[in-house]
Amino acid sequence: MEQADHVGVPDGNAVALVQMHMKKIIFLSILVITGILFGGQIKRAFLSLLILTDSVRPPQKAIMGKIIPGPAVKAMAIPANGKTLKADLYAPKSGGRHFPLLLVHGINPTGKDDDQLVLLAKNLARAGFLVLVPDFEGMKRLRMRPSDVEDIVGSFLSLAKLKNAKPGGGMMGISYGVGPMLLAAADTRVRDRVNVIVSFGGYGDLRAVLLFLLTGYYDYGAEEGYLRPDESFRWVFLYKNLDLVPSQTDRDMLKAIIEKRNRYEIAEADGLVKKLGTEGKAVYDFLANKDPKRFVMLYENLPLSMREYMVRLSPVRILKQSKAYFIIAHGTGDYSIPYTESLRIADAVGDQSRVHVALLPQFMHIEPVAPAAGNSYTRSAVGGWRLFGLIYDLLGRQ
Repeated sequence: MEQADHVGVPDGNAVALVQMHMKKIIFLSILVITGILFGGQIKRAFLSLLILTDSVRPPQKAIMGKIIPGPAVKAMAIPANGKTLKADLYAPKSGGRHFPLLLVHGINPTGKDDDQLVLLAKNLARAGFLVLVPDFEGMKRLRMRPSDVEDIVGSFLSLAKLKNAKPGGGMMGISYGVGPMLLAAADTRVRDRVNVIVSFGGYGDLRAVLLFLLTGYYDYGAEEGYLRPDESFRWVFLYKNLDLVPSQTDRDMLKAIIEKRNRYEIAEADGLVKKLGTEGKAVYDFLANKDPKRFVMLYENLPLSMREYMVRLSPVRILKQSKAYFIIAHGTGDYSIPYTESLRIADAVGDQSRVHVALLPQFMHIEPVAPAAGNSYTRSAVGGWRLFGLIYDLLGRQ
């Protein structure tokens, strides 16, 4: 009988074994329940993390493509503004219909073929977007014109017509491509279709950007600062925009001045300045100026055609017309467009419930800062978390 009393009573090892199995069952149950309840969020977070990681790595060291199959890439010729634009379409390999996203490059001679832009397009397609990346010839020639806005509108309409495009859509602009993109997104032909707008390192007021690039000073609201400007910019800007100068004689003279400065023939260049006409001299004085206190006066002296150009390509005036949700990012160390421009864009939208803005201390313009300072890890962590939040938000807008 005593032996019978011990039948079916496990020893210590058996109890431990049962407890271990029970823990596994409970753990797996939690995973299953979590997957059912939060599976979409987990996948979205994982994809966001992969895109974030690749955004701060050289394209040749990207990791997302090693985990998720690359998208189908198709070269296209799309009609826009009475002409044909070259473009690449990145489609998820899963097939079906997907949320269309137009990706607008900045002032960059490589256009749609920029390595970092190609990687971004591929990763967005891996995350489920149908991504169209056209070549905008004006910006490839390092200049912006109102015709770029028409090209962007036409590109979005072409993307929206594709059979594998879901209704609605989004636009994403990089750097100086943001200005024309924002103007296009507010156009009556597309603004009711554009659900989400992404701006990375963009601008709202071109005049404020020129103040920064010529003098190094920026300010908006309580934010102000100084960064030493790139001396070459003023002459590159003039060279690429000589057609905005009304007088052909002044255009030829300004071109000669730039060429002599490039050859360090400064005395000869200064001699030619004296031969400029009234409008040509006004343009030269404006671009040569480094004193922020003289900026407004010199700006008002510019030919009307140049001032109208600044206004027409400044989207801050029309942003309230857009009905989209805005995702805005900007590096606080930006040497090309001050981060205050993204604050300006965010405020100009009006309804702040439609705005997600983040300043990124680990970015300069559109590239990450190389670690140097003692607090670089803290800065990277803060900026990384903010950028992750923006990407996570975007992926949820599909």
